[in-house]
Amino acid sequence: MDTKKSFKMNHDYDVQNDSLFMYITDDYIYDKSLRLDKDVILDFDENKVPVALEILHASKLFNINRFDLRNPMGLDMEIIIGDDCIRIKADFTILVRNKPTPLDLDIEGENSINIPSQEAHFDKAVA
Repeated sequence: MDTKKSFKMNHDYDVQNDSLFMYITDDYIYDKSLRLDKDVILDFDENKVPVALEILHASKLFNINRFDLRNPMGLDMEIIIGDDCIRIKADFTILVRNKPTPLDLDIEGENSINIPSQEAHFDKAVA
């Protein structure tokens, strides 16, 4: 990989639309989005660095109640961008009935917009 970056992330969850949006805490200028599959969209800044991830139909993807996604306790995510594909591996921790519950996301999509090879690590910002 050409570069490796590390970021803290915040999140917003829209219960009505079942959309989980995670974004870096640093300021950035949005450039473009790439849909990795029908429910996962990755945003990039003007420097072609991944800066935000949106998961549509999140409760269905993780097979949990919508209201449990409002306050994720933990997040550890790697985004690996190669010449041909982009892979996201994420581990989440949420509270389900006051019990920490792990969730994971492992998805790969085509690098159809020619983002340069890089690796980025994201974790949850401390409130």
